[in-house]
Amino acid sequence: MQALYKELQKFGKVKTNEPLAKHTTFKIGGPADFLVIIDSIEQLFALLSYLDAEGVPYAIFGGGSNMLVSDVGFRGVVIKIMAKEARVEGETIIADAGCLTVALAQLSIKEGLTGFELGVGVPGTIGGAVRGNAGAMGKETKDAVEKIELYRDGEIVELSNKACEFGYRTSGIKTLGGTILRVYLQLSKTTDKTGMKKALEHLQYRNKTQPQGFASTG
Repeated sequence: MQALYKELQKFGKVKTNEPLAKHTTFKIGGPADFLVIIDSIEQLFALLSYLDAEGVPYAIFGGGSNMLVSDVGFRGVVIKIMAKEARVEGETIIADAGCLTVALAQLSIKEGLTGFELGVGVPGTIGGAVRGNAGAMGKETKDAVEKIELYRDGEIVELSNKACEFGYRTSGIKTLGGTILRVYLQLSKTTDKTGMKKALEHLQYRNKTQPQGFASTG
């Protein structure tokens, strides 16, 4: 255990016997043997490659929403993805998997882009939103996804929207395996305040229909 701890420190901040209740929106979950907080996609790729090579079991955490974690906890390494770099290239937002969906929605509005306003009402990270094809107000995350970069078996694989095999609140990533590294959102330019208007509509609807101030899966 001590040897593994020292190795994990090469990739990010490490906590031992960490209660996962601290990292889920439901505020429940037993301890993980190790929790590694990752700040960059490069760190994430290196850590996943190491764990696969060593045969160490691991689980991926993002924002901790839509997760129900056992009080037993996790025997192995939990990776909390905190890589949050995002950039805009034309009408495309390229975002690390750890970017909050709310922050990306705000960025799109700031840049005069429309097509991801649903993000203001979706908790968690873009990586989790893509994996579970999160949705709100009749829209789904898949509607904005151009492609993703995925870690799988020691390699970075690029998957198109179609290859992600999106379904209602799911994607093929759950069955095909792999860890989302980056997401490419293909949006549209707008010259008016369409994005802001749609975002406000999403928030107003969410506030009217969802309980406020209670621990939940989101």
